[in-house]
Amino acid sequence: MVTSRVSLIDGVRINQFKTISDVRGTFIKFHPLIELRNSLDSVALSINPKIGTLRGLHFQIEPFAEEKLVACVQGSIFDVIVDLRPSSSTFGKWTSFELSAKNSLQAYLPKGIAHGFQTLMPASIIHYGLSTNYSPESSFSIDPLGDLGIDWPIKELSLSENDLLGVTFEYAAKKYADSLSS
Repeated sequence: MVTSRVSLIDGVRINQFKTISDVRGTFIKFHPLIELRNSLDSVALSINPKIGTLRGLHFQIEPFAEEKLVACVQGSIFDVIVDLRPSSSTFGKWTSFELSAKNSLQAYLPKGIAHGFQTLMPASIIHYGLSTNYSPESSFSIDPLGDLGIDWPIKELSLSENDLLGVTFEYAAKKYADSLSS
């Protein structure tokens, strides 16, 4: 299946987090959205010193599928999401947007959305709110340079071997769908 880019993925929400700045610095307050208020399990940071660092496209299958709240608190990233949910009207589609400390945007990602990003600035830090623990047996990566046709903005990239050896979209979609019926 060839996927394509869309402007919006069903169930994904983008909103602004609050920042308060004065001579001392900045205070950031995240809004864990109604979807995560009762299921927030952990908070994580991704610290990326180099421009062009590419992470993803990551997802977990049931029973460890994750809802995520993602924000870039320092620097800037090209954020990409892919819909793996077989019953979604945007199944097989992907979209991208910029998350940065400057625009103060955060993205809510429901279960069944693969997520990845590329750093647009050095020293970019990404903040995650996650609804479940990391499970290595349930965790997968879609090849970010593979069949999705994503045009990553920085051509000189830094990529882990695990992400480079990621699965195809078709395999990922089947793995996620199969986990729903288990």
